[in-house]
Amino acid sequence: MALIGMTSTAATATRQKPRRRSRAKARPARAHAVICAELRGLGGLVLEQALLDGTEAPLGSLCEWADRLARELGVEGVGQPEDYRGLLHAIVEMNKRAELRHAALEAAAPAGNGDVAAA
Repeated sequence: MALIGMTSTAATATRQKPRRRSRAKARPARAHAVICAELRGLGGLVLEQALLDGTEAPLGSLCEWADRLARELGVEGVGQPEDYRGLLHAIVEMNKRAELRHAALEAAAPAGNGDVAAA
């Protein structure tokens, strides 16, 4: 169907080509608080599963999710625990390691407030 008052070449000439986004860009690192919030959400999900049937083998996708968060936090992951209780304990230990690492990084980082007298 033709547009009224426009020829077919005029109609196509007004369309702009969609902008192609570069796939080579690396994503910026997420904030520590955001990753910890996601880890708490995962922990809540695993807690529910552990309360329903703690002896059942955990889903591989949950273990992969926990390991991905561990890589973002810079700590050792949970691996493949044999049951949901083991996965829950591994997530708690991973959170403890992440908090210790974050506290050490914060203590090592300069204040950055611009106060030269305090340094």
